[in-house]
Amino acid sequence: MVPVEWPIAAAGDDGGRSAARVAGSGRLPLVRADFFLDPVARLTEQERALMTGMLGDLVTSLADEFAVLLGSAASDDDEGGQHFDRLWKAGLLDIPELVGLLLRRAEEERVSAGIRAGRPSNSSRLLQSFVAEEDLEVSAAAMAVILAKGRRRDRFDGPKIIFDDLSAETAVALVNAIAATLRLELAKRLQPTIADDRLAEALRSLLARHDEGNRLEARLFDFIHALDRAGRLDDGFLRSSLDSGEVALLVEALARRSGMGFETAWDHFLGGSRRFALLLRMSALPRDLAGEIIFGTASVVAGDPESAMSAFDDLADEQVDSARKWLRLDAAYRSAIRALDSDDGQPSV
Repeated sequence: MVPVEWPIAAAGDDGGRSAARVAGSGRLPLVRADFFLDPVARLTEQERALMTGMLGDLVTSLADEFAVLLGSAASDDDEGGQHFDRLWKAGLLDIPELVGLLLRRAEEERVSAGIRAGRPSNSSRLLQSFVAEEDLEVSAAAMAVILAKGRRRDRFDGPKIIFDDLSAETAVALVNAIAATLRLELAKRLQPTIADDRLAEALRSLLARHDEGNRLEARLFDFIHALDRAGRLDDGFLRSSLDSGEVALLVEALARRSGMGFETAWDHFLGGSRRFALLLRMSALPRDLAGEIIFGTASVVAGDPESAMSAFDDLADEQVDSARKWLRLDAAYRSAIRALDSDDGQPSV
């Protein structure tokens, strides 16, 4: 499915064409909600297109896998993206963790492209340089990341999400939703109970193939930890990650050095000047390297670089230590404390 930013017309229920924008006051509730959204937080058209494209590709690939498992019982008449449209309209694709993953990949694409703009075309060979390492663990981990990243690019070099990138819970929710849409067609040719049995069998087979250990984030984690064990997770690696635009590697390295999870580090990386500075302080970066990272990402990371440097200098060691201890706690535990409206023990930064 190819996302279209400003569609001229949309397919009608009868297969014809109708105006893509519904006229009149029927649009007013959604228009009001959209009109007053925070322009800083709302999706850009590029992010929306990337997220829609990745989601459409994921749904299509899973529907194709179902078709293979179902064999002759499968239908091949979904060229118009009917499965995706049905799931979208029913709200079954609004899975919080899935949408979060789509957003993060779109953000990563934007930030990486912004950093690489104007840099030499060979500046992205960081990972390849580690494949020839004498440390076999580092070499194997680097190759695994290269292969994983390659699988997540489409034929136009756009970003993709594959089934293994999903958590187990999200994978179960998504494949069950897709199976439900397939049932609509399958039940026309088979008895409903037979269709249910065939789909349940295919669903079990598809879920049995799912492996969270193959997530791109898991490959990045393995590589960064292999570097750390080899004593190679130094300031030079952080500089190289920045220079090559390998944003995910940079954030994973900062997460490792600060003792936090990747998701928490990513939120701080894009969380504005003070949170960005806090991440760099928790990672024990020297001031000159922190400045390079702050000003090297200034055009694509939210926040003012001068403010970030001021925050880096002004944060007291006690504040940094307190924040580090708090953020190393389990995210569910921290979320529960916030839900209880308890500020006890939470850092002020």
